[in-house]
Amino acid sequence: MTPVNTSRTTPDTHDLPSVEDPPPSCRDLVGVLAQTDRRDAFAALALGATRLEEVAERTGLRPAAAAVALRGLVDGRIAAYDTEARAYRLLDDTFRLAVRAEVRISGRGGGDGAGAYFRKGRLTSIPGATEVRARVLAVVADSFEAGVTYSEAKVNALCGQWFDDWVTLRRALVDEELLRRDESGTRYVRV
Repeated sequence: MTPVNTSRTTPDTHDLPSVEDPPPSCRDLVGVLAQTDRRDAFAALALGATRLEEVAERTGLRPAAAAVALRGLVDGRIAAYDTEARAYRLLDDTFRLAVRAEVRISGRGGGDGAGAYFRKGRLTSIPGATEVRARVLAVVADSFEAGVTYSEAKVNALCGQWFDDWVTLRRALVDEELLRRDESGTRYVRV
């Protein structure tokens, strides 16, 4: 087998998802797996392949095409590449986290009203109705890890990923006691 230069398509350790990145949505995952080569590469990884050559062999793809498919899985945060082990692996929590987020937003059994306030993964407005407001803010609060202290700048950045008026969103999270602000007003903790 002739070696293939995959330097442009082989991921590095920086391709591992950051703990600060929100998980891909169900729609994102479907988009990643819409391509046949990526589905084949996913199946090969699920059946135990860990190396580019194994994926190419099991899928019947040329090594360059297998490398592109694997890159798509890594970019879509479905798989990760360990440069030290020179091996790919599926990210086990990706689908679970996407489904959990989808259920929180759309609700079980026809929706809970919160889904109407999200579009393309962002909050469109903060509802006034107490129950729906609580569900919407709980989705946003999941962006914060319990027990971790966040600077005001970090809270602003995370709130800004959800909503253009991040100040109002931050205040709503504090008012609803989903975040606790310290006495100086510069540090926040998820309750």
